[in-house]
Amino acid sequence: MIGGIETMKRTIRNVIVAFVLLMAGLTLFSNTLLNFSLPQVTVERAAPGVLSHVVSGSGTVQVAETVDLTLDTNWKVDQVLVEKGDKVTAGQTLVTFKTEDARNELLDEKARYEQKRLSLQKLQDSYIEAQKAGNELQSRAIMRDIDSARLDLQIQERKIAKLEQQLAQGTELVSTVTGTVVELNATEGLPVTGNRSIARVTNEEKGFQFTTTIDTDQAQYVSVGDPVEVIVPSLNNARLQGVLAEINDPDPTAKGSSGAAASTDGTKELVVDLLDERLKGGEEGELYVSKRMPQARQTISNAAIREDENGKYVLVLLEKEGPLGNEYYARRAAITVSDSDDSISSIENGITPLDQIIVSSTKPIQDGDRVVIAP
Repeated sequence: MIGGIETMKRTIRNVIVAFVLLMAGLTLFSNTLLNFSLPQVTVERAAPGVLSHVVSGSGTVQVAETVDLTLDTNWKVDQVLVEKGDKVTAGQTLVTFKTEDARNELLDEKARYEQKRLSLQKLQDSYIEAQKAGNELQSRAIMRDIDSARLDLQIQERKIAKLEQQLAQGTELVSTVTGTVVELNATEGLPVTGNRSIARVTNEEKGFQFTTTIDTDQAQYVSVGDPVEVIVPSLNNARLQGVLAEINDPDPTAKGSSGAAASTDGTKELVVDLLDERLKGGEEGELYVSKRMPQARQTISNAAIREDENGKYVLVLLEKEGPLGNEYYARRAAITVSDSDDSISSIENGITPLDQIIVSSTKPIQDGDRVVIAP
């Protein structure tokens, strides 16, 4: 009887232990299944970092300075020694002129001057005779003629001086700079037009300028004097080194590709000085500037930053003790972003370096959701 009771007790104990083990196993299994169903997240901690801003823009290379070459004359062209697009050096003759007509004209003008001078002397002699004769009326008339003759002589003197000056300048148009001929207004046998330059030559010493327009928020990351790169596809994607020379508001009167006036809202014009013997002007290019900012106290990945109607925030991993171990929950933390580049952002407040910040998740999550850390 006693043995049967003991056997029954052992059986009950075994059943109880089996039940407890079964319940524990079921709880563990259900928790494991729950963990598999929960969103898996990756986390990171805020750390000091350096942001790098890339400023870029498309534009065109132009010569920085062109020089107008001209002579104050309307002589006929004898020879044109260069063509548009030719490289020339300072002191090189570009155009020669026929001056035979000009020299003959100078001789004619000098002869006319002598004629007028002799006429003036004759008038002066007539005036003396009228004075001796006491003819005041005639004397006044002759004096007026003398004044007019003197004015004619002054006019003739200026004509002679101008011709002599023109001939003294030489019979050639000479380039004053080294560069490329970009305009030529001379035809052999025809006189040059006096109201425009005979030739325009780029000044190679001044180099070239690249101009582009960028957004104002990008312009805050560059300053006059910054070294920049201009990539020129027509030169086998050569990376030309330049210096940022100007930051301007765009010209409101400039016309865009559609013919409409260019807008100045939210844009800045950058002008870059370039020096490269391969450039001719007119090349298309792409500006590239990478500007490293001072080290920020704490930065996080841009992928971790979220935004809703209340502003920007992150989800921080919150750890709680559960019946079968630690459990993790997502907690909303409002943040202030001071600056961002393409990959990271500088955070002013809202988190600490000890916080584990959720960067990615296998499922959509929000404040209060339970999650698990991805293995």
